[in-house]
This record gives sequence, C-alpha cells and structure tokens, in this order.
Amino acid sequence: MRLQLLALSLLAAVGASFAATDPRAVLFSSASGPELPAPWRIVTVPKIPRHTRYALTENDGRAAVRADADASYANVIHPLNAEIGSTPILRFAWRVERFPEYSDLTSRAHDDVAAKVCVLFDVPLERLSLVDRTKIQLGRRLFDPQLPAATICYVWDRTLPAGRWIDNAYTDRVRMLVLRSGANGEPSRWLDERRDLRADFMQAFPREAASGLPKVAALAFATDADNTKSKGAAWFGDIALAAE
Repeated sequence: MRLQLLALSLLAAVGASFAATDPRAVLFSSASGPELPAPWRIVTVPKIPRHTRYALTENDGRAAVRADADASYANVIHPLNAEIGSTPILRFAWRVERFPEYSDLTSRAHDDVAAKVCVLFDVPLERLSLVDRTKIQLGRRLFDPQLPAATICYVWDRTLPAGRWIDNAYTDRVRMLVLRSGANGEPSRWLDERRDLRADFMQAFPREAASGLPKVAALAFATDADNTKSKGAAWFGDIALAAE
C-alpha cells in the first residue's frame, strides 16, 4: 500500500488542480516578460524538498523554458479542456543539454529523465477496470479530486531506445514513449516534434480508447534528477495542440 500511495502522490503532482480553460495552450513565445505565461505554472511535491528550476529565456532565437535539475523534482503544467478530435496534433520542441547520471526509467530507484512532455487525459472512470478505478478514486480522495485517469509522457531518455513504450515505474496509468534517446538522438540541437494524440492514445490505452477518445485535461513538462541525486538540464520550446 505504501508504494501505491507514493505512486498516486507522484501522479497527483503531475495533474494537481487543473481546471477547464481555453482548448489551446498559451505559447512561451507570447510572453511579454521573464515569467511563465499563465496558466502555465510550476507544481512541486511537498515531500521532495529540492525543486527543479524553470526560467523563461531565449535559446538560438527561440523563446524557451530552461530547466535545471539538481537532485530535484518539479513539473510545469498548463490546464486545458480540449477535444482530441478538434486539436489532435501535439507539437513541441526540445533540446537536452545534460542527462541525469545513472537514470533508468524502468527502475523506481533511478526514475529520472532529462526531458519529458506529458499529456493528461480526462478519461471517464467507467471506462477503467475495477482495480484502476479503485486506485484513481483513492487518489482523488487523498490527493486531488481531479487526478487524471490516464497520462502519456513523451521522453528523451539517456539509454532506452527510441520508439519503446514503457509504463511509469510507479503506475501503469502513466505510459511513456521514448521519443528520443541519448544513444541515437542529437542532444546538441533543437528538435521539433509532432505527435498524433489519437493514434498514441489508442496504442497506450486501447481498453479506454475502445469507448471513444477522451478530452485533454492538461499539458505538462519536466526535467528531474531527484532519485539519482544528479543533475539534468534541458530546454523546452512552445508546446501546444493543433488542428490537423
């Protein structure tokens, strides 16, 4: 039970306190000052004392968020209320500067990553199995009444091969797709990504997708190195949903 509660608390941190807003994300390039443009905001976990630092700046002519992790953890979240059918394409850009040493997303002891971009889905509980429904209901009572029931994270990992799907080390309600790998990626330059959320959701959560595609409840991104007690650094460009 202790590990289940830890898993739910981490998932709650990713999805904490989102509410319905405009269906498309606010771009970093629209900001008029050094602060993250609302409703983007940093969410921390109380039991993790060191927090990843995020700063809006510019890199290679792009408005971007610089992420610096030093044995730390924190997420940046943007609430949404978006229909996948209307805006099925996720677009974002990223650049990795430093990978956390000894990170391993398949291990709870080394569950750190240089860069991840996550999509949180508002899946109706009746689509879940009894076990998953019970876990989410418990998490909503203990942590946040709007805890998401399904999340996909696109990760730029240190060693795992690109194209591999894995479960989060703590919960299978978070599925991760290794989009780039330190072994065969290009961490020295910006990479622009385009993902079809319809196809990815059907692959990540086929049981839930069989009853229809859910709404997107939030977008999030992060760099973390709290488990390995090491350092990681990355840049994140504009992250947004788009029509096909």
